[in-house]
Amino acid sequence: MLFVLAFLILFFVLWLIFLVAEPLLESGIKRMAHWTTKFRYHDYVPVALVVLLGIGATIAAGDLFEDLAELVHSNSTHLHGIDARFHDWARYSRTPGSTRFFVTMTIIGTPLPLGILIAGVTALLIAKKRWRWATYLVFTVGTGALLNLVLKTYFQRARPDLAEALRHATGFSFPSGHAMGSMVTFGALSYVAVRALAHWQWRWRAAAVALALSIIVAIASSRVYLGVHWISDVGAGIVAGFIWVTASTVAYETFRRIRLLRAIRAKRGAVP
Repeated sequence: MLFVLAFLILFFVLWLIFLVAEPLLESGIKRMAHWTTKFRYHDYVPVALVVLLGIGATIAAGDLFEDLAELVHSNSTHLHGIDARFHDWARYSRTPGSTRFFVTMTIIGTPLPLGILIAGVTALLIAKKRWRWATYLVFTVGTGALLNLVLKTYFQRARPDLAEALRHATGFSFPSGHAMGSMVTFGALSYVAVRALAHWQWRWRAAAVALALSIIVAIASSRVYLGVHWISDVGAGIVAGFIWVTASTVAYETFRRIRLLRAIRAKRGAVP
């Protein structure tokens, strides 16, 4: 099964990248912490860095989504040609084993399984009294789903010819709900996993993020393979999901860090 092998290769490659990047990232953070000690409000430098990186990533992804949206809105022949080539490639690449794999992935990416997953994780977080994590998760995923409906209604793009599709599908096509939903859901779960495994070795946190990204790619790809979405729908869904999960996570992380710093400063001020 070629696509199963590709999924495993993608997971291990991403995991290796994260493992290699961790020492470099840790070294950079230590150097910055040392360099900023001379600033009066040096404690807030990490907060500013999180905000700047989040804004930069959101702007870059937003620009990419805007470009795709303009091409869709103008009914670009160039974009249609790219969509058609991927659509035809997927149709002629189908095998029984690959179809089983992608049907499984697309089922995982439907609202009910994702909702059950989020409900289960949220219940676990509440049981552990992690109220803020639970609120962040429900808000991010729930609002992301509503945002996808708004975007679909606005663009009202038709799906490919469903007579050739391997799955039934309804509604508009742009952006892909599976791609956007999986990006938001597993992106938010990745953040929670990294926070929850903070005291574990980095390789386990890296594995969690690598697995989440691999699942996102597999779910998104399944929609093209099964013939229910154009490749541009999938790309736009991933980008839109990335924009929202980044904005939500940066906002939460900024709030968390400022709240923690204020508590630390208040405690220092109370010490005689």
